[in-house]
Amino acid sequence: MKRRRALGLVALVALVALSGCSVLGPGEPDAESLGKNVTYDWSSDANASIDVNDTRYTVVLRVEDRQHVELYQRDALGTEHPLEIEGLKFRYANGTVRNLTAEDVELTRRRANVTVAEENVTGQIAFASPHNGKSFAMPTFVKGTYEMTLPDRARVDVPILAQVSPGDYETRMTDGRVTIAWDDVETRSLSVRWYLDRDLWLFGGLLAIALLLGGGGAIYYLRQIRALEDRREEVGLDVDTGDDVGDDGPPPGMR
Repeated sequence: MKRRRALGLVALVALVALSGCSVLGPGEPDAESLGKNVTYDWSSDANASIDVNDTRYTVVLRVEDRQHVELYQRDALGTEHPLEIEGLKFRYANGTVRNLTAEDVELTRRRANVTVAEENVTGQIAFASPHNGKSFAMPTFVKGTYEMTLPDRARVDVPILAQVSPGDYETRMTDGRVTIAWDDVETRSLSVRWYLDRDLWLFGGLLAIALLLGGGGAIYYLRQIRALEDRREEVGLDVDTGDDVGDDGPPPGMR
């Protein structure tokens, strides 16, 4: 019985570890990451402006009459975890930018609670976070207009290769980069999967090869069928007996 309890305790600890939770708590904010020198574009009129590149993404959120902002991310199972934040800053309405530190961030098991000021203020909070791959997903921390600029050479024009959610959006091209714009986002999250322009050529080439191989195979089998039909005619297997059906006359040779 004791052995079973011990095994059950070990399994429980392993399950907690795999789920991303720590028995000792979420730990302390990384002061070095929070203090990284990251440049942001504060000029966007969107409520949320996202810039994604090959190694990380930056976010600028417009907040109104708020003292705290909760930042988090969801894994594939929908479980919430504190967002890994770099270069955390706050810009007041008058243009003053304040670097937020570890003292301004409180980590819980699910959220990173950021205190932007000692009282409710209006301004913009900005942060960066690591990123890789050809997809991006993020909870919608604020409602309203969103803009997301994709990495260089990333495209979303071909639905079979890309997916954008929510679907009511517009795109524009600036300096070779695609920006996706949503007028009013009310969903809990947004996600984008893109392809690179070279992937389109690769996909087109593979599709052309598949069509050629499929067409060649169809022609080959049609020729084989025709050869078999000719062979059947040569050996006399294709005898037309349709005229003999219902014929009450005498057998052949007795007419």
